[in-house]
Amino acid sequence: MRIAAVLAVFALAATVVAQTPEPSPGISVSASGKVDARADLAIVFLSTRASAALAADALEQNAKKVREVREKLVSMGYREEQIHFSGNRFAPAGQGVYYPGRERPTGFDVYNNLTLYLDGPELKDIDALNAKVGAVLDELSKIGAGPVTSPVVSSTWNASVVAFTVKDPAPYEKQAYQVAMDRARAMADDIAERMKGKITGIESVTSSLYGRQVMGVATPLNEMPYDYLSLSPDDVLVRVTVNVRYSYK
Repeated sequence: MRIAAVLAVFALAATVVAQTPEPSPGISVSASGKVDARADLAIVFLSTRASAALAADALEQNAKKVREVREKLVSMGYREEQIHFSGNRFAPAGQGVYYPGRERPTGFDVYNNLTLYLDGPELKDIDALNAKVGAVLDELSKIGAGPVTSPVVSSTWNASVVAFTVKDPAPYEKQAYQVAMDRARAMADDIAERMKGKITGIESVTSSLYGRQVMGVATPLNEMPYDYLSLSPDDVLVRVTVNVRYSYK
């Protein structure tokens, strides 16, 4: 009886294997689509910093600067929701990083990253926007706030501490996705035609979004919720890549 049962199981397994269809012929292609969006948000990246022999003194001094900067921005007409401080950060004076075993730092830096958001009507007139940014940089520099130590947005020849982005990139991502899918289908059709075949359907699709690269170390960029940054308010690049496998006969 046991032998018969084992034989029945093997027979069933053989039937299942025999009935498994061969994978259909497929064509895999990869394509990208991109859309240039008009920015609806500008971001100014600044920082306050204080140095002292004792960390507690540096903290007190920097906290005073933060209060003064906030008060100045409010007096200039900026709303509280436009002003964001990241919180106090501690570092050995002038080093940024202290490695155990090396010479003890002679003091401490305390800094706080500030992002100022400019949106709505402020982006409709680029000359007025530039004047506002200039006024912010000039006025805040008088009370101890300046640009971050490294450029936030850079290209081959340009660097800036002012970035432009879109608050809701979803509609642009959808457009970019559609462009990528159209390109993928055109490539697959061309390949199938050269192989004397015809596309019959889509087996699978995967897609990836290409926004800013998040650094492995703490930077002001890691602290913001927006993925697409540009030096220009007219050209915020939103890009999507798709990998598609088409079936053909």
